[in-house]
Order: sequence, then C-alpha cells, then structure tokens
Amino acid sequence: MIADTSETRNNGKILLAEDDDSMRRFLEVVLRRENYEIFSAKDGLEALEIALANEIDAVVTDAVMPNMTGFDLCRILRQTPEKQHIPLIILSGLNQDDAANEDNYPADFYLTKGNNLKEDLTKTLEGIFRQ
Repeated sequence: MIADTSETRNNGKILLAEDDDSMRRFLEVVLRRENYEIFSAKDGLEALEIALANEIDAVVTDAVMPNMTGFDLCRILRQTPEKQHIPLIILSGLNQDDAANEDNYPADFYLTKGNNLKEDLTKTLEGIFRQ
C-alpha cells in the first residue's frame, strides 16, 4: 500500500518572537516550509502570553525586543514548571561572546542573525525534534 502524502505532517509547534516585521515574516516562511506550526509574537510580553496559553514545542526569540527581552522571556519560561522543558533558541545580531554578559544565560541555543540563519535555525530545530 502506498502512503498518502497529500497531507503535510506538522513537525512541531514553534513560538516565534521577533519585533522586526520583515525578519518575523521571513522566519515564518522558513519555518512553515519546514512544516512547523507557528505562533508569532511581535514582542516578549506577547510571546509570554502565547507561551502560557498554548502548548508549544520550542521557542525562537529575538534577544532584544520591546516590552520584554528574549533573555527575560527565556528566564521566565525556565522558572515556569509546566514550560521549563521547552527548548529555547535566542536569535541575535550580537555574537555569543558579546552576549555572554547576560546573567544566567537562559537559552539552550544561541544563533547569530547572519547569512546562515535559515540553515542554522532549521538544523537546530531538526536536532531538537529528532531527540
């Protein structure tokens, strides 16, 4: 029997927090093409509200956003028992050494926004969901 491939499989539910509209739209397209269901937020506070109200499998957040930084979002999720297991990915224009001064580095992965962001993000998520 041949499997029906007309339905696309959902690879997971991703919360995407990014304040830059064009970057958020770009990342939404990238993630949807990889068959992830996307919850989008334009700042950290909106992302926290979405995270607390929904079942999500991973968080991809910009480091610097209005109302709440991605670092603060990750810290709060780490302190929330029902959400502390969620893999957290921070995206930033700074390299990891420049961001190392953030207290209690809260994310599982740190990706630099650059030419390889699409590939780096998809590979990181693929690794997370293979576990």
